[in-house]
This record gives sequence, structure tokens and C-alpha cells, in this order.
Amino acid sequence: MNRLHCAGLCGLLWAGAGLALPASAQDSWTLFAGGTSLHPVDQRRALGFETGLAAGIDWQRRTGDFALGLSLSQENDGDDLRLDRSFGEWRTRDFTLGAGAVDRHWSPSRRHSLILSRNARPFPSVYLRKEGFSDFETPLLSWLGPWSGEVFLGRLDSEGNPTGTRLLGMRLQIRPVEGLELDVVRVAQFGGAGRSSSLSDVLWGNTNEGDGADANQLAGLGLSYRLPESIAPIRVYAQAIGEDEADGLPSCFMYLAGIEASGQVLDVPRTVTLEGATTEISTTENGNCGPRHRLCQRVLFRRIHQRGRVMGLPLDTDSRMIQLSGEHELPRFELHWSLAWHDINVTGRDDHRLTSQPVEGAAARLGVATTWDDMGRADIAGRCALPVL
Repeated sequence: MNRLHCAGLCGLLWAGAGLALPASAQDSWTLFAGGTSLHPVDQRRALGFETGLAAGIDWQRRTGDFALGLSLSQENDGDDLRLDRSFGEWRTRDFTLGAGAVDRHWSPSRRHSLILSRNARPFPSVYLRKEGFSDFETPLLSWLGPWSGEVFLGRLDSEGNPTGTRLLGMRLQIRPVEGLELDVVRVAQFGGAGRSSSLSDVLWGNTNEGDGADANQLAGLGLSYRLPESIAPIRVYAQAIGEDEADGLPSCFMYLAGIEASGQVLDVPRTVTLEGATTEISTTENGNCGPRHRLCQRVLFRRIHQRGRVMGLPLDTDSRMIQLSGEHELPRFELHWSLAWHDINVTGRDDHRLTSQPVEGAAARLGVATTWDDMGRADIAGRCALPVL
């Protein structure tokens, strides 16, 4: 498309109403319906659906160590009935082994991620997830502090990806000292019709030459530090993700950083966050990074996607943003708002996923959410996105 759908438009987003109907101690049901007059770039992350109208029903049952979830939904985009967020899981001790199309958000930021976010539809995968944080049982690793993590192997289903494309993901979170959390992440796309890369290639990092050269990888580090309460109720965080690899380590980085302040003002709990991000890759002297490199971010972002949406930052490649947002827990409802500046496709690539020419502008969003007797919840949001001349 030549311009962003949301540029120059104002409208009302109805995020829908969810009604939880507990049939027993083991079962829960949720009905969902929603609609929007706009299609902002982060709509799926914010509202859970992409098109103008959506409706669905979720059912979950948990019995002992087993859990099963079935989600049926439909959007007015012409696609078939979808099973996004359906899963089956078995839990033993602190670990969950599961299969399904589940959402993932890998980032120290609660809103955005450069590697895996809820911007795209979830994809089917098998996964092993560590629930919560606990210390390593072996003395050799106990110094790392409490840890958590996940490993998954999934299949992508999207135009532009070869049939049978696989996605491997690995995440390790550790808390070595009080208030500090480190987040090491990696995803690797490989295989598919007409491609020679294999699981062993990406596991051992043989992706720069030979059969594994057609694999794509993203990897990097996130960190978050919460100051002691005696100093200030503030958390600072950052994420750096490399779109290429050199000497076994990530290279050609994009960045995200933010500061989050939480507390009570006039007895109202609130959280205010200032966050910035860029998906631009600077050109290096050796030419191994930058917009013209063969494994540059343009190729990776176009390939590591699901159903037409990039899995990382909604603004896609060669873009930057800064956003101020807030959440306020008022007595009868929650109030949330954001003010953002977006600069999209700064290099003017005609194959950019959102716009074929540079677009910059401001966006504002205001929403409320309320819950009735723990039985139902409705979210209503208004959004205005205006280009800057």
C-alpha cells in the first residue's frame, strides 16, 4: 500500500466484550466480539484482531497436570475459521510441554519487541516452557540466580515463505542480582520447499555457507533493572537484536529502550512508560551490515513473518518510533492512553510491508476497560493517527 491505513484518519476502536462463563472448577468459557473503524499498524497487538470485525469463543479445561484450550474465531478478511491460541499442555514440576498456536512476547518491554511479539497471528508449534523463576539445582549454575525460559519448534504459514518453513526459538531469562533480569533470545528460520538448511545447521550455527546458508537468524539480549523502592519506583530496560551473525555472535543490531515509572498518585495506581525503538541497520565499513547487505534486515523481516505481519516491531524494517503511554487503575475502570511519533520506511523502499514511501506522523490512543463481578470484561478505545506535514 502507498500510505498507512491509519494516516490522516480518526475513529473509534471497539476492542470487544469478553464474557467468562465458568461451567465448573475445571472449565472456563470466553465469548469475544469486536470491531474497528481503523487499521492501525499495532492493532493485533492492542486488540487481538486485525480486520474490521471479529468474533470468537474460547474454552479451556485444566485437570491436574493437563490443560486443553480450544479457540474458534473469525474475522471479516475472507479466511477460514481459525484456531489461533488453541493448545494442549502437560505440566510436570516447573515445566510445561505443549503443542498449539500460542501467542509469544519476548521482550523486557510490556508493549513492544524486536524479535517476537503479538503483532502477527500465532503459528503452530511444539514447546517446552519453564514456568516461573527458580534457582538452578546444580551448584555450578546456582550463581546465575533464578531462571526461566522456553524452547519451541514451529511451522510458518504465510505467503513469501516456502511451504514447510520451520522456526526454532530459544529463550533464557536469569535474575543474577536483585532487580536485574537478563533475557537471551534467538530465533532461526530454516527449511521449506526448495531450501537446503536443516535443524542441525541452525542448532550448530552453520548458516553462513554451504547447505545452511539459506537459513535466517535473529538473536540478541534484553535487560531490565528495577531500582530499589527506597530510591524510586522506576524500571529501565533495553533490547538489542542482531539480524546477522559474525564469529558465532549476533551482529548488525536494532535497538529498543524504555523507562517505566509506577506508583500511586491520589490513591490511584498508575504506570507511565517512555519508550523508543529503531529497526534501522547502519552500514559498516566492511559492508556486512546495512540496507544493501544480502542478509540484511529487509530480507529477514520479509521472511520472518506470519500471515502477512512481521513478528517483531509493528513498524517493520527501516523505521523508528518514540512513545509515551500510561495506565491508571481507577475505582470503576482502567484508563490507558498513549502518544507516539512514528517514522516509517525512512529509506523509501518500494517493497516495504506498510508503505512504499517514507511516512512520519503522530498517533494518539485513549481507552477504558472494566470488569463486572469477575464475570466479564469490555474494552473500548479511541485512536487518532495524523501525518505530520
